[in-house]
Amino acid sequence: MAERPQISVVIVNYNVKEYLEQALISLKRALRTIPHEIFVVDNASVDGSVPYLNKRFPEVQLIESPVNLGFARANNLALKRVQGEYVVIINPDTVVQEDTFTCLLEFFRRHPDAGAATCKIINPDGTFSVDCRHSVPTPMIAFWKVVGLSRLFPKSRIFGQYNLTYLDPDETYTVPAISGSFMMIKKKVLDEVGYFDEQFFMYCEDIDLCHRINQAGHKIYYVPNTQIIHYKGESTKKNNIDYVVTFNKALYQFFQKYYAQRTVFFIRWLIVLGIVLRGVFVYIKNFVQEHFPLLVDGALLNLVILFSFYVRMQFKHGFRWEDFFAGYWVIHAISTAIFLSTAFYLQVYPHHRFSVQEIIKTNIITFLLLAALTFFLKQFAFSRMVVLIAAVLSPLAMISWRAILKRFYSGDRSAWGRDWFSKPTVLVGEGQGVASLYHRIRDMRDPGYELLGVILVKDSDEFQHRHDVPVLGKLDHLNGLIRIHRIRQVIFATDVLSYEQILGTMSRIRDARVEFKMVPSSSEFMIGKSTIERLDDYPFLEIDYAIGRPFNRFVKRSFDVGLSALVLLMTLPVGLPILLLRMNRLRRVEIDPGPEGRRVIHQVDEFNPRRWINRWLLIWEILRGKLSFVGSPFPAETTLAMHPEYWYRPGITGLVQLNWEKVQIPEDMERYHLFYMKNQSLLLDVEILLKALFLKRLFFFPGCRQQ
Repeated sequence: MAERPQISVVIVNYNVKEYLEQALISLKRALRTIPHEIFVVDNASVDGSVPYLNKRFPEVQLIESPVNLGFARANNLALKRVQGEYVVIINPDTVVQEDTFTCLLEFFRRHPDAGAATCKIINPDGTFSVDCRHSVPTPMIAFWKVVGLSRLFPKSRIFGQYNLTYLDPDETYTVPAISGSFMMIKKKVLDEVGYFDEQFFMYCEDIDLCHRINQAGHKIYYVPNTQIIHYKGESTKKNNIDYVVTFNKALYQFFQKYYAQRTVFFIRWLIVLGIVLRGVFVYIKNFVQEHFPLLVDGALLNLVILFSFYVRMQFKHGFRWEDFFAGYWVIHAISTAIFLSTAFYLQVYPHHRFSVQEIIKTNIITFLLLAALTFFLKQFAFSRMVVLIAAVLSPLAMISWRAILKRFYSGDRSAWGRDWFSKPTVLVGEGQGVASLYHRIRDMRDPGYELLGVILVKDSDEFQHRHDVPVLGKLDHLNGLIRIHRIRQVIFATDVLSYEQILGTMSRIRDARVEFKMVPSSSEFMIGKSTIERLDDYPFLEIDYAIGRPFNRFVKRSFDVGLSALVLLMTLPVGLPILLLRMNRLRRVEIDPGPEGRRVIHQVDEFNPRRWINRWLLIWEILRGKLSFVGSPFPAETTLAMHPEYWYRPGITGLVQLNWEKVQIPEDMERYHLFYMKNQSLLLDVEILLKALFLKRLFFFPGCRQQ
């Protein structure tokens, strides 16, 4: 019989393959003389963690989840299978010392009253991690935490109770709760009190478990005789809005579970108010940091116009606020609207925030349009001098602050510079070509490229070891990798990727902040935008597709809303009575489980697009945002099984529908989609709509009964 494990280790992994590798190596060293078993629960990682673990650590018992279950549910999958006398819950981004488990086992032997324990946890910079032990948050303790008083007064025995920051981190003592990043629990205690409460997706599930251990009469100890390192990822930073929302939601769930029924109404709302205020504060802070150039430019534009008004009125009769509020503020509003519309159309924000050329172009267009207003509309004639002065000062002011900021930016030594001037970048490709490109960009030390690694077109276990290049994952998971690594720039190596693949991939990325570039081979014809950036011998061609621009999306949606609302308003006296008469025969049918969630249309009996009431209901779906006037065809069993997952919605007509007879193979439909993506505009949509009306191809759905 195999020896029963003394320690069972449970790790929940989510897209931290490299950290997990170091954690497992340190665990093997620390457990080399102790009978043990290790469970890893993978929460649907997209970074290739599962095949990597199977190959690199075959002795680990791997549990794969097809979805992200959160911390509590994922741990419970493994806890149901553990056999050890002690259970260790540990994060994948930790490294344990060689003596960690021997010290803790000796501590448990000398303290039989201990039900659970943790050791000293330090941050990567060597500082003490205050999160390693907690109080159980009563309503007031939770309130001090969410409003930030615990951070302002960490040594206070009142305000510092949540993380017990007033206690000496080098002494041993009992604590109410310990962190789920590392906790060692007796298996019999865990069987007695139960596993993690699965109502908590992440955070506070460790405090809840410790609270139940305390209620069962067992003690929890903090033992600083040994220590581990916890590499906290970006997703757990305290200024991250996702962290704030998730943590405060969990804190309120804990409050609801234990204290809501015996807490006065005022205190309950005080807790909610503190949670809301903290979330609002972090959101505003992140918004200002994210949109700092936009806010500065908008403020400078209005200050310059205000100064121009002041100069003009001083020449005339002196500055008077009543004159300003009587009419001059209109110029402020109009100029701001024109400036922002132009800037977003030219993608100054967020792609070219520090481009002097783009900001000059934006100012020229803005003040040309303002000048046209002052010459053609008499009520604005008084502001010609204002526009002239502002047209000179505004670009100078916007260029100046950019020049000053760049002057004080000192490459990698500046945190602000990394945030504002550097862009987390990945390369997409395969083989020696993309490896050479990675090393060339890295060796150039260009501060504008924060090179994270390579995303492979296909799985290749040998690529990273052969070329010494970090592999982040596969192209199929690019959307998730962009979110996890906060990628802002994607560079395609076109030696292994077709333009159809590149544009098709771009269409599935729904983050407007991501820029796309490609390195074309010398024998290939370059497509896309004409902007070419050269880094040493490599020409980086910036590629773009019209339908991906936020401005175009806004215009397209506005057109759909305006036209559908007009049609519905004109036909409501007829359509509504018919709908009410046939309400008993009305049902909802899911037609497409697409990438944006299920798109739903109404059907009356069998769907027949020639029935007037069915068409009228589809117009309602356009107003709701489920459909569009011009879009991709509805998927149906009788159509070609090749509906690509582009972001734009199905439409009552479209380029593919107009040319359906010409679609013979999947590549034909792909070409029509790609043409529309590259050239989409309001004029093109109107042209397609008029042609469909003329050719009687409105409400044309391949595979549906048309008679």
